[in-house]
Amino acid sequence: MTNITIERLEQIEKEREQTMYDEGFKQWFIEFNISQSYDEPSGKIKAREMMNQYDLSKYKYIVNL
Repeated sequence: MTNITIERLEQIEKEREQTMYDEGFKQWFIEFNISQSYDEPSGKIKAREMMNQYDLSKYKYIVNL
């Protein structure tokens, strides 16, 4: 990971806010019918692949009732 300072992260957040409130950006968003609820599936796929590397059948799960 690159060395990013807190100041740079704050600057990025300010730039993001400026973009989100820009009327041109909002119009572009509407014009191309872009959803704000987009979910990148690659993280879930990678997590599933990592979990498949483990043989969980060798572990005993004890449930105290």
